[in-house]
Amino acid sequence: MITGFNTDIEFGGVTYHVQTEDKGLAKPIILSLVYDRGTILASKRLPYDDLLKGDFDERKLEERLHRQHKLICAAIRAGRIDELKKLNKRAPVSAVALASDVGEAEQLAGLIEVESSIYETAPIRMPDTDDQAMPIPRPDIDGEIDLDDAMAIPIPVVEAVSIIEEVVVVPDNAVEIVSDMAGRDRPKNDKLSIELLGEVSFKGGDRKTVGVMVCRGSERKVIENAQIMIKIIGSSFRPLIFHASTDANGIARVNLQLPKFKSGRAAFLVRAMSSGEEIELRRPIAHG
Repeated sequence: MITGFNTDIEFGGVTYHVQTEDKGLAKPIILSLVYDRGTILASKRLPYDDLLKGDFDERKLEERLHRQHKLICAAIRAGRIDELKKLNKRAPVSAVALASDVGEAEQLAGLIEVESSIYETAPIRMPDTDDQAMPIPRPDIDGEIDLDDAMAIPIPVVEAVSIIEEVVVVPDNAVEIVSDMAGRDRPKNDKLSIELLGEVSFKGGDRKTVGVMVCRGSERKVIENAQIMIKIIGSSFRPLIFHASTDANGIARVNLQLPKFKSGRAAFLVRAMSSGEEIELRRPIAHG
C-alpha cells in the first residue's frame, strides 16, 4: 500500500486541501479528495486492477498515484475550482470503470498528454449547471470511516479532460507535500492542526504510548474534546483502529502495539475531528 499525498493549495484567498491515497490491494482504487476545510468539494477514483495481473510492480502504482495527485493540484492552481465542484453534481457514472485496460482508463481519466490539435478541432465543453453548494454529511466517528462509500461521489471522468488541458506541463516542483513543509514560516490562520508528542518514528513490533496534541490557528489554541482516530494500516496485515479524545490541555494518549511485518509497506495515520473540521497526519512504519 502506498501511503499517498496531502497538499495544501491557496487560491483566491481559500486554502484547499488535496488528499490522494491508495485504498489497498483488497480494494485497488486510487482516491483523490478535494477539501475546503471539513467539506469535500470533489472526488476522483481511478481503479488499478490491471497492475494486479502478473507480478505486481509497486513503482508503477506509486507513479500513477503521484501523477493523479499532481494533476488535481495543478487544476486547482489554474483556477478550475468551480469545474471541480460541478463534477460532483453530475450523474454518478464512472467511465473509467468501463475501461478494459490501463491505457483506456488513463485516457478517459485525463491522465495522459493529449495533442493540442485535438482540443482545437474537437473541444470538450462543460455543460452549464446551477450552483447548489450543499454540505456533505460527515460520517459517525464511532465507527471506521469508509471514504469511498460515505463521502466520495463517482464522477463522469470524461469531463476531467477539460480540467487539465492547460496544465499538463506543470513541473514537479509545483507540488508541495505537506509533510515536507515542517519548519517553514506559515501565514496566520485559524485552521485545525495536529502533532505527535515526543518520538515520532515507528517500527513494526514496537509497543509504545503515542501522545497527540490538537490545537487551532497560528496562536496554537488547544482544543478540548477533539475526537481522535488512529489507524495502523499495511499491505501484509489487517488494519488496527484506536479511538480517543483530547483532555483540557488538548492532548490524547493511546497505548498501542504495532504489528510485526517483514515485507510490503505500512503507515501510522492519526486523524483529529472538531467542530466539523478534521485534519490528518501520517508517518511511515519501518519493517520490524
